[in-house]
Amino acid sequence: MNDHRDIDELLAGDIGDAGCAAGFEVLHEYVEEELSGGEPARSRPGLAAHLRSCPACRDDYRGLLDAARRLGNADPFTA
Repeated sequence: MNDHRDIDELLAGDIGDAGCAAGFEVLHEYVEEELSGGEPARSRPGLAAHLRSCPACRDDYRGLLDAARRLGNADPFTA
């Protein structure tokens, strides 16, 4: 990925961006909706905007999505 693009993404503000703290509170719901076949970017446009502009939160999202796919319906407290 081009380093200049990353800097541009960080500097570009999106008026609909929910922000890190707000996004963190509902990130698991966003992932659950995606895995169930929904369109979380449509139902949570602020979080979708934030994930496009924040590399750290995007990494958290990808990690949570990957973990949820690997675990499936497993209860993390009994594994």
